[in-house]
Amino acid sequence: MKSLLIKSAIASGIVLSLATITRPVMASSFTVSIENAGVQNAQLSNLLNAHVQTFDAQTAGYSATGFQSNDGTTNVGSYKNTLIVNADQYGGAGGANKYFDVDTSRSQNNQTVSTLNLATAQSYFGLWWSAGDANNVLTFLSQGKVVETITTTDVVKYIAASANKASYYGNPNSTFANQNSGEPYAFINFYDVAGTFDQVQFSNIGGTGFESDNHTVATSYKSITGSVVTQAVPESSSLLGVFVIGFVGATSVLTRRVNKKSVLQLS
Repeated sequence: MKSLLIKSAIASGIVLSLATITRPVMASSFTVSIENAGVQNAQLSNLLNAHVQTFDAQTAGYSATGFQSNDGTTNVGSYKNTLIVNADQYGGAGGANKYFDVDTSRSQNNQTVSTLNLATAQSYFGLWWSAGDANNVLTFLSQGKVVETITTTDVVKYIAASANKASYYGNPNSTFANQNSGEPYAFINFYDVAGTFDQVQFSNIGGTGFESDNHTVATSYKSITGSVVTQAVPESSSLLGVFVIGFVGATSVLTRRVNKKSVLQLS
């Protein structure tokens, strides 16, 4: 009986492992956090195989074809349908050089979405979100399928409710100090706790812009840093299903053992 229980446990463990090899079903598969006010870069020491795109080497203006994103000799991926803008009160980390934008009116080409196609799957993405508003949207995809769609609404609400909200509003850089004081500026981390993604789409609802800089990707991370805005949430039904599979596996073995014993007694 003891050996059968051990075998049952092993069998159930195998079933559980197989059931969780594929990406688990999540109500929300991303944990989103923000760094302290004024921070404009990711915590690179917390990331594995990290790469940063500053946009400073790119030509200002709109481009339908976009550009290749390289970090030294490493091909990180490519951007399509891009708008690169010189630093102003709305963006440009450090108050200089250039930044990334999605803006229908500024691009003058009806730009509604920009895409980052990644050369390898990643589990982390971060950006310095400048002149932020609740209409900015990030859509994460894996092999052509949407993994998660995130708007910045929750970030706006989180900052507005924080005790030090004033420190997030207005451009923090000396060149444009406190300009555009009605909008927040923050570095946002997006952690895919359920798997990976290989594409990020940037879009905007309405007529406002989606300004950002220092786009950072990483294949993995050591921990969740910053203040958590939204937590990844598994589907309760998927967790129940996995446990049911294991339980059924265990009970079926025990049932066969009981039935076998009954037959032997009758004979």
